[in-house]
Amino acid sequence: MRWLDITLLEPGKNQKIDSLVDQALAGIEVLDQIQQRDGLDNITVTEQMARVGRLLFQALTLCDENAFHVEKNTHQTVTPQMGDKTHDLLVGFHVVVSEDRPELPWAWLHNGLGFLLEKHPITSSSLSAGLPGPDQCRPWMKRCRRAEFLVDDEGASSLAGTLEQLRLEAGAIPEFLFVSGHTESKVRRMIYREAEAITQALEHTTLPQPLALVHMPTDPITPQELSGYSLAFQALHFAGPTSYEPGVQEQDQPDWMDQMIEDLNAPVERELEDAMGIEGEVLGVDPITSLLDDVSHRYEEGQLAGGPGYLEKAAGGSTGAGGGGGGGGVPNIADHPNPGKDWLLDDGPVEPESLGKGGGVPPLVYSNSYCALPHLGRRFLAAGASTFIGPLAPLFSRPARIFVGYFYQALGEGWCAGAAVWRAANFSRQELGGEHPAWLSYGIRGYGSLALPYL
Repeated sequence: MRWLDITLLEPGKNQKIDSLVDQALAGIEVLDQIQQRDGLDNITVTEQMARVGRLLFQALTLCDENAFHVEKNTHQTVTPQMGDKTHDLLVGFHVVVSEDRPELPWAWLHNGLGFLLEKHPITSSSLSAGLPGPDQCRPWMKRCRRAEFLVDDEGASSLAGTLEQLRLEAGAIPEFLFVSGHTESKVRRMIYREAEAITQALEHTTLPQPLALVHMPTDPITPQELSGYSLAFQALHFAGPTSYEPGVQEQDQPDWMDQMIEDLNAPVERELEDAMGIEGEVLGVDPITSLLDDVSHRYEEGQLAGGPGYLEKAAGGSTGAGGGGGGGGVPNIADHPNPGKDWLLDDGPVEPESLGKGGGVPPLVYSNSYCALPHLGRRFLAAGASTFIGPLAPLFSRPARIFVGYFYQALGEGWCAGAAVWRAANFSRQELGGEHPAWLSYGIRGYGSLALPYL
């Protein structure tokens, strides 16, 4: 497929463009008010996304009148063919935007007639869609470039025929680390349903072998452990609440364990099931065993601190699980500069920057958590990731899980990340309806050309 670069001028270069961007930012704030008033999935949400998208479209066309003209835009990057016409004939738009600009929802680009995402994948970053020079290439980029010259026995450039040439080492199948996000016990089961959807999507492929495996730890992962674990994986998937901003559980009460058991055994309210998309208990997961393992792990680890970046803060007097003021306790969420904007695990927040310091950020990161892209996209890329995918706006868990399934289905068939987001958006649109905002609620930052065959 082809990627066309469109560069948004830096702030201060053009007053009219800056005004349009400011109006778009104001429109995003209005969107939050609309969702609070009408609900997360009302048609008024989609209508406001279109208004913001039109402003962004106008800003980009002021930068370059041929920006969206497929034949006249000369800033093109061609990625390796995989033998699927739908994928290979796609033309994607890549918005090059200065880091000085606030995060903007480029997936909402709207030309006054319709959302561009219906026909074109859309990505953004501070760099071109083209891969950097050989001295800056990561291993996956070298394999991506190598794939351009591979052909199968019949002389065709098909992924099915060239996969063995890309994977020279036996058993070199990339693995995803599935990270279970910190959330309330009543909705914890949704996280396992998300893992189930990903596993099924990656297993049911038309290729000779799966392109990736999913590793889901049975024990809780602490932030410190995540820094070490992630070094052994080629991708991370974080699953957390997508419809609301999470907070650290109140574990400093003496009866926190009793309360967790009580919550777990209490019947789930029908309203919660409807709102969050819970379809019932997941086969193969024993929540009581999971809970007891969790408690045992905490006891054996002596209530580990929040992890890299929070150890000093915790040692300085954060509140522990037993209510004492000594070190080694759970960090106080009030001490954190951006509550809810980092990944929250069972024992505290984890920062992208902390993972990056340990060299533990793999090329592909998918965060299915509250407003992950605007909150975490740039930070994960700065920490070492090549591609980051996540929600642009709050959405309920069921449509989020539908999107996840379609995305990994495309990724498992060899599609590049940018095209996989596009296909997931359109399949979600077909299933939920064009007026439902879920299909517009995801974005991708970084290299859209990244694909599982190269990991």
